[in-house]
Amino acid sequence: MRYLGWILALLFAAAGVAAYFIFYASLERGYAEQAEEIKMWTAKVAALQGRPIDTMSVSDSTVALDTASIRSQEFTYGSLLATIPSDDLFSSSKPGQLSAKGKGELDKLLPVLKTSQGDVVIMVHTDNVRVGSSLRDRYPTNWELTALRAAAIARYLLDRGIDYKRLVPCGISAARPLASNSTSEGRAKNRRVEVYLR
Repeated sequence: MRYLGWILALLFAAAGVAAYFIFYASLERGYAEQAEEIKMWTAKVAALQGRPIDTMSVSDSTVALDTASIRSQEFTYGSLLATIPSDDLFSSSKPGQLSAKGKGELDKLLPVLKTSQGDVVIMVHTDNVRVGSSLRDRYPTNWELTALRAAAIARYLLDRGIDYKRLVPCGISAARPLASNSTSEGRAKNRRVEVYLR
C-alpha cells in the first residue's frame, strides 16, 4: 500500500509522455514539414525569377512583403490575365475536380486565349493548411494538390481547343502568399489560380 502513490505517479507520468508522442509530437512534425515545404518552394520560385533569397530566415510576413514587391515587376512567365479564387474553381467534396462554376469561370477566358499567341501559364496557389487526413493518401502535401489542380485546368482548356504546346501548368503550393495565413480571410486570398500569357 505504501508504494501505491509512487506507482500512480509513475503511471500518470507515463500517460503524459505517451500523450505527447501520440498527439503533440505528430502535430509538431507536421508544422515543421510545412515550414520546410514553404521554404523549398519559395526558393524555387525565387530561382525561376532569377532572384535568390535566404530561405533560412523566411517568415510568413517576410514572404508576403517580398511577394508584394515582386508583383510590381513583369514576371518572366508572362502578363497576368486573371486571378480566380480556388474556392470558385474546385469542388469542395472533390478538391482536385473542377466545379460547374469553375468551368464557367475558365470559359470566360477562352475568347482571349483562342485569339492570343504564346504560352498559357497556370499557377495554382494554396494556403499553408495541410491537406486533411482523409485526403493525405492522394495528396501528401499541398504541392501535389496544386499540381493536380493545375493539370485539371490545363486538361479542361485543352478540351476547349487550346493547343497543349501552349499550356504550362504549375503547382506552387503555399510558397507565394498574398496575405497572412494566420486569418481565414488571408488564407482565402492565398487559395487562388493565376493565369498568365507569355
